Order: sequence, then C-alpha cells, then structure tokens
Amino acid sequence: MANSERQADEILALQSIFDRTFRLTNENQYEILIEFDLCTSFTIQLDNKISTVQYLPPLSLIINYHDEYPSDHPPSFILSCFYFSKIDLEKLSQKIDNFWFIRGEVCVYDWIELIKQEITNQFIIRTKEVFRNRLQSCSICIDIIPGIDCIRLHRCGQFYCRTCLNHYIRMTLENGKFGENLLCPQDHCKQVLLPTEIKQTIQNEKLYERYERLTLQHGLESMKDIVRCPR
Repeated sequence: MANSERQADEILALQSIFDRTFRLTNENQYEILIEFDLCTSFTIQLDNKISTVQYLPPLSLIINYHDEYPSDHPPSFILSCFYFSKIDLEKLSQKIDNFWFIRGEVCVYDWIELIKQEITNQFIIRTKEVFRNRLQSCSICIDIIPGIDCIRLHRCGQFYCRTCLNHYIRMTLENGKFGENLLCPQDHCKQVLLPTEIKQTIQNEKLYERYERLTLQHGLESMKDIVRCPR
C-alpha cells in the first residue's frame, strides 16, 4: 500500500476516534486536541483567592505528513500547551522522538497514548510532591504534621499519619479482620486498603506474613469448589 493511502486511512481512523477534537488543516496536516483526566483535583492561589482545579484545557498536537511516512520515517509534529513550560514540552517531544517507530506502520495514535500517559504521570508525581511538602492534618488524631509523614490511601484519597494508621491496622489484624474487611478508618468510607499500603504502614514482616496467610485462608474458604483434605 502506498504511503498516501496509509496516511488517508490513518486520518479517517483518527477522525472517527477523536471526532470533535480533530481538525484537518489540509491533506497533509491536522491538529488533535488531546484531553486527559486529572488523577485528582488540586488547588491554586491567585490574588489571595484559592480555587480548586478539576479540569485543564487540552494539549495541541499538530501532525505534518511527508512523502516518506510511514514507509521510512515518522511524521513531523508540533506540541503546544500554554500551562506547560518550554522545558516540559521539549522533554515530552524528546520522548516522542525516541518512541519505537516501525517502518511501514502508522504511529500517531500510539503517540497520543504516550502523551496521555506521560502527562498523567507528571501530574501524579507533582501532586505527591506538593502533598509531601505541605503540612497536613491527620483525619484520626487531628495533629498537624508534614505530608511526608502521612500515608495517602490510593482508592479514596484519605490520609493519615503513619502512627495512627499503623495502630489502626495492627488493632484490626489482632481482632482477626483481614483482606476485604480492612477498610479505610473513615466512618463512612467503604474503600479497602491496598496490600502495599498495609505493608508500607506496619513495616513488620511477621505481621504482614500473618495478614497474607489469613487473607489466603479466607479466600480459599470462600471458594465453594475447594474441599479441604481430611488428612
């Protein structure tokens, strides 16, 4: 198949996928506005006013086709986004340049997925850095402590100081609860703690091994097709 035919097929596919965020400039150039979900909202302060940000405008990706795409070389591109620094955009562009290109295969959709993943990762890293560097209030003891001394639960976003969460987990395990019963300490929260959060908090290999053993035992007992050997 000729390059021009592959390019036309890719344009049709991208138009179908991105619809209203796809804009064809000419037969060799188009723009896609890449939207992405924030992993969590964050706050900004401007003129002594604090606002919560839950959505950010999309990033613009302009693709320029040439005669050697996709048979020999990837297309050229331009990234633009007003709230990303020039350095951040250059780093992202470099990742795209280094992305594995297979001759004869179109690549723009894979680029878009890469961009989404990289942006999401950056927001996760920056959100964690902000959290760790700020003072936080533990939801159990209400003490004000540095974020670096807190553990933020992945599934619900609640956070607690390590001492309180450690005490809660130990008491819960000693009372025979495990696995699906180990919930967030918040009264009305029904989210289950992740095994990694439990291990990170208690930092006790023997206690964590007991947790794993009881969880496995509970799982086996709940499986109706498993029969215990009488021997």
